[in-house]
Amino acid sequence: MGKSTYRALVIASLGIPLFGMLAEYGFDLVPHELTDLSQSLLMQSEVGPTDWIFLLALSVLVVLGLISFYGLLRFRAWAPRFTLWSSVATWVVACFSPPLVLSGLGNATSALGFALFGAVLALPYYAPEVREMFWPSKPED
Repeated sequence: MGKSTYRALVIASLGIPLFGMLAEYGFDLVPHELTDLSQSLLMQSEVGPTDWIFLLALSVLVVLGLISFYGLLRFRAWAPRFTLWSSVATWVVACFSPPLVLSGLGNATSALGFALFGAVLALPYYAPEVREMFWPSKPED
């Protein structure tokens, strides 16, 4: 696998879910009744300190995600480990997120993005040619 193929996987793991999200909201793929029900459930409770903490954590995760994607695209030695730990942090914060209503396209594109991201995360550890891109071996004298 070459650098351009790996970069394409990194970009696709972010681009495909973004495309699905834009298509979902652009074409109103979720029925209005479900959207209204979801919004009414979210608006029934008052905004509390935990909501602000969640919003702050989500903002930090967006920044961490951008840093990790930069590192993966530029083949920085710190990027795979940083991405792994920021993914764990994302998983923890996602446990406290409110429920989401997705269309079939939104669900499929997010699942495909997660699968591609799993491959992007695993390749530096399990594929020797990708490992060499992140951690080049020093030539023996």
